[in-house]
Amino acid sequence: MTAPKTSRAEPAPVDAQTIRETYTVGLEVWGTCPPELVKMKILLGRLRGHVQLLVPEVTAVAARMRGEMRRTAVYVIVRAHHLLEEGAGKSPAAQACHAQDLAVISRALLTLFENPGPLGPPTGQDEIEEAVGRRVCGACSQPIVDGESFERALYASDSSGGIRGYLHTDSCAALAEERRAQLRAI
Repeated sequence: MTAPKTSRAEPAPVDAQTIRETYTVGLEVWGTCPPELVKMKILLGRLRGHVQLLVPEVTAVAARMRGEMRRTAVYVIVRAHHLLEEGAGKSPAAQACHAQDLAVISRALLTLFENPGPLGPPTGQDEIEEAVGRRVCGACSQPIVDGESFERALYASDSSGGIRGYLHTDSCAALAEERRAQLRAI
């Protein structure tokens, strides 16, 4: 007798209750001062796992969503990819911030997965994939296309420690100055 064949392509089932419990802990991470490092690593691993599980599920249904739900889903998917790329940082405070961000994205992804709104036939899958892979330079506001060199950058923000984004490594200073001049003219 042979064992039944299992497909590695099959996603794990979504356990909404476990995801809710995990993101609730992540949202309350500042309740303990300072967060315990060992527990934080476990929490970060679980939150990353939930995000990685939910992103393909929401991406699959996003092409069938309509209106604001679709735009919201695309935004959340893009932000989820950014958070997964960024990593948590080394300090306990940076890890706690990252855990809270992952918790927010986990909650948003689960909400979109469970309540996608009215669905229609799939349309614009290419648009969703393009939005997820899109990178824009924070200095010149131009897209960073395949083949152009870029680096991750941290931009100042009053509401948080900074906003992470991208920056051309080739000089785009002239174009950035032109854009600033256009904005001053308004």
